[in-house]
Amino acid sequence: MNKPTDISVMVESLSRIYHRLRKEVNGQLVNEGLSMSKMKILHLITTGKTSATDIKNYMGFSSRTVVTVLDALEKEEMLQRQQSPTDRRVKYVYITQKGREKLRIAEQTHKIILDRMFAPLSEIQLEKFSEICNILEARKK
Repeated sequence: MNKPTDISVMVESLSRIYHRLRKEVNGQLVNEGLSMSKMKILHLITTGKTSATDIKNYMGFSSRTVVTVLDALEKEEMLQRQQSPTDRRVKYVYITQKGREKLRIAEQTHKIILDRMFAPLSEIQLEKFSEICNILEARKK
């Protein structure tokens, strides 16, 4: 087995699968005024006190990108910002009821697409894939 070539082919395949998934999900979510990135941000801020810096670190986006996305979500009334009572430099981001409703719809759409995409895999294959993903994710730390 020519390991570098085989791994390269697998990585390229995985990349194509991911981009196809992202394109399909974003295509469906656009009707709700969302994208996968916006959905991930809304999900993150459901966990409680979240700042733009927290979002930047979690998403790996630039500060400018985070501000642009937060501005759009705030304009669409899916989130609100609130000044920190202890540090005037920090604003926390909170999800609104409208944001929760949109997130629920987005997560359902995401799940339907994922279920359809992974339907050809058996339970054993899915477990193996999950195990492989966990191993590779752990290596980055």
